[in-house]
Amino acid sequence: MVQVDEPTRLQAFINNRPTYSDDFKALSLKLIQQGQSVEQVATLIGVSQPTLYEWLTNWNKKKRLALS
Repeated sequence: MVQVDEPTRLQAFINNRPTYSDDFKALSLKLIQQGQSVEQVATLIGVSQPTLYEWLTNWNKKKRLALS
Protein backbone atom coordinates (compact mmCIF):
# COMPACT_ATOMS: atom_id res chain seq x y z
CA MET A 1 0.00 0.00 0.00
CA VAL A 2 1.25 3.49 -0.90
CA GLN A 3 1.12 6.14 1.80
CA VAL A 4 1.67 9.87 1.86
CA ASP A 5 4.90 10.96 3.48
CA GLU A 6 4.34 13.73 6.01
CA PRO A 7 0.52 13.61 6.19
CA THR A 8 0.48 16.49 8.67
CA ARG A 9 2.31 18.71 6.21
CA LEU A 10 -0.09 17.70 3.44
CA GLN A 11 -3.07 18.59 5.63
CA ALA A 12 -1.55 21.97 6.47
CA PHE A 13 -1.10 22.65 2.76
CA ILE A 14 -4.73 21.74 2.04
CA ASN A 15 -5.97 23.88 4.92
CA ASN A 16 -3.97 26.90 3.73
CA ARG A 17 -5.33 26.93 0.19
CA PRO A 18 -7.29 30.10 -0.47
CA THR A 19 -11.02 29.88 -0.92
CA TYR A 20 -12.91 32.32 -3.08
CA SER A 21 -16.53 33.36 -2.74
CA ASP A 22 -19.00 32.74 -5.53
CA ASP A 23 -19.31 36.52 -5.92
CA PHE A 24 -15.55 36.86 -6.46
CA LYS A 25 -15.61 34.06 -9.04
CA ALA A 26 -18.57 35.63 -10.83
CA LEU A 27 -16.87 39.03 -10.96
CA SER A 28 -13.73 37.40 -12.34
CA LEU A 29 -15.69 35.61 -15.07
CA LYS A 30 -17.59 38.81 -15.86
CA LEU A 31 -14.28 40.56 -16.57
CA ILE A 32 -13.39 37.80 -19.02
CA GLN A 33 -16.85 37.95 -20.59
CA GLN A 34 -16.40 41.72 -21.08
CA GLY A 35 -13.34 41.13 -23.21
CA GLN A 36 -10.35 40.99 -20.91
CA SER A 37 -8.04 38.04 -21.47
CA VAL A 38 -7.61 35.32 -18.90
CA GLU A 39 -4.02 36.49 -18.51
CA GLN A 40 -5.12 40.08 -17.80
CA VAL A 41 -7.75 39.01 -15.27
CA ALA A 42 -5.31 36.64 -13.54
CA THR A 43 -2.83 39.47 -13.11
CA LEU A 44 -5.51 41.93 -11.99
CA ILE A 45 -7.08 39.73 -9.31
CA GLY A 46 -4.07 37.64 -8.28
CA VAL A 47 -5.48 34.25 -9.23
CA SER A 48 -3.64 31.80 -11.48
CA GLN A 49 -4.70 31.29 -15.07
CA PRO A 50 -5.38 27.57 -14.51
CA THR A 51 -7.73 28.49 -11.66
CA LEU A 52 -9.64 30.87 -13.92
CA TYR A 53 -9.90 28.22 -16.61
CA GLU A 54 -11.22 25.80 -14.00
CA TRP A 55 -13.86 28.34 -12.94
CA LEU A 56 -14.83 28.87 -16.60
CA THR A 57 -15.15 25.14 -17.16
CA ASN A 58 -17.26 24.68 -14.05
CA TRP A 59 -19.52 27.60 -14.99
CA ASN A 60 -20.05 26.29 -18.51
CA LYS A 61 -20.83 22.78 -17.22
CA LYS A 62 -23.41 24.16 -14.77
CA LYS A 63 -25.05 26.20 -17.52
CA ARG A 64 -25.20 23.20 -19.90
CA LEU A 65 -26.78 21.05 -17.18
CA ALA A 66 -29.33 23.76 -16.40
CA LEU A 67 -30.35 23.95 -20.07
CA SER A 68 -30.76 20.21 -20.54
